[in-house]
Amino acid sequence: MSNSNREIQLRKTCQLYAYVLESLGEEVPYHIEECADSYEYPVECTKELADILKNFDSDMFENIVNKDSDVARDLAQWWEMYQIYVPLEN
Repeated sequence: MSNSNREIQLRKTCQLYAYVLESLGEEVPYHIEECADSYEYPVECTKELADILKNFDSDMFENIVNKDSDVARDLAQWWEMYQIYVPLEN
């Protein structure tokens, strides 16, 4: 049985959230690691990831999101799409 689009997106978001936490030197919670590693443990962490990115200053954003790596590019794309579909309050 193939995974649903929602399951795929949840896993990808957990992978990106884990990347951000690791980049900040923070511990990745076990349930986020499980979600990032498997489709069997879906976890919704969109709000948590967006909240961290909203609070980045320009240097943090540059160092983590605009870094030259595949995961950083995925994160930049995720953030761009998030802002389109969930407009940010100023």
